[in-house]
Amino acid sequence: MIFSEIVIVGREILQGRVLDTNSNWIAIQLRNLGIRVRRIFVVDDVKEEIIDAVHSIVVRKPNIAIFTGGLGPTFDDITTSSVAEALGLELVEDELALKYIAEMCSRRNLPLTKERRKMALLPKGAKALKNELGMAPGVYFKHNNIDFFLLPGVPVEMKYIFENEVLNYLKNLEGREYYKEIYIEVHGIPESDLAPIIKSYKEKYEPVYIKSHPRGYESGLGYIVLHLSIFTGEEKELKLLDELKEDLIENLKNRAKKIAIVDSLK
Repeated sequence: MIFSEIVIVGREILQGRVLDTNSNWIAIQLRNLGIRVRRIFVVDDVKEEIIDAVHSIVVRKPNIAIFTGGLGPTFDDITTSSVAEALGLELVEDELALKYIAEMCSRRNLPLTKERRKMALLPKGAKALKNELGMAPGVYFKHNNIDFFLLPGVPVEMKYIFENEVLNYLKNLEGREYYKEIYIEVHGIPESDLAPIIKSYKEKYEPVYIKSHPRGYESGLGYIVLHLSIFTGEEKELKLLDELKEDLIENLKNRAKKIAIVDSLK
């Protein structure tokens, strides 16, 4: 198993001014890679808050920690320096990071100011991750057997670096699992009546996870979506999900008004 944690840095998230979509997107990518997300949290652009987040991560020892936000040139872009301080790492001007920043300045006809140069300060031994869509490079380093990735908060930049840089690291990690999911839409059976059925199937089909999601009740056309999912180190265990699906449908077909396999949680 590989466990990960995601930290979103940004006061704008905490104040409700900006909707965090980064953690959702990253969690989906990690899930599809067979990497479990154990924790997602948001912290303020305050050194003490970021340091506290890093210290808590070190205590829990996930395999991967991904931070987004706070890599830019402004006074409150302090993620890299705060993470380095929390881990006792020296900040140095990285040649590759500076090269990336200088190239972007040249492309945009901007001067290489001290504020922009600040973005080239990385923990000693870290690797700069190229950002073709923005100024701030991403950062990768390993410390205490934890892979740390620091990414920009701008979603398009974060996604670019993740897909073109981070993904290469993650695909080579040992311990990734197989993941599969199925959604079943059930009409005509209240969630409370489904609860004991779900419990019995959960015990029978361990390690499959079953979760019920009420939908459509605000319109008076309520139904339940059952989300069946499995993380497993054994590819052969994926068939448990299909067996559970068939078993559930057979059990519910005479009680439900309608049962359908759907693509997602609507």
